[in-house]
Amino acid sequence: MLNKRRVKLNKTVFDTVIFTLVVILTAALFLVFKVNFSSSNDLYVYVYVESSLVDRLNLTINQTKTYYKDDYPTFIADIELKIENKKVRVEKEESPLNLCSLKGYTDYVGTPVICLPNSFYFVIMGADYATLER
Repeated sequence: MLNKRRVKLNKTVFDTVIFTLVVILTAALFLVFKVNFSSSNDLYVYVYVESSLVDRLNLTINQTKTYYKDDYPTFIADIELKIENKKVRVEKEESPLNLCSLKGYTDYVGTPVICLPNSFYFVIMGADYATLER
């Protein structure tokens, strides 16, 4: 049978000071990142069909927008996009599995929601994103 060694750890004042400094520095670093990477600009929903930007909707305005099958040849049926309480979702669409409408509301910045086989997707980005598009 193996003998287990029991080691007693002693907490010293030095350990407490170092731990406190690490916690304070981590919190300070978090605040610096939050201030530097947050934006006061409005967020927009950029809507794409077949990699072409077709619309830009303000995320702060509650609205419903329909994209019609007749305007886009890749669509199986009309697609309805709904913005409510600074979140966006595909309200209505037709595809074999309807995964886009099942996803529900999203407010994640920079994460595209892709609706296949309609070749339709949208992504939430800041207003500065429009200048990067050109």
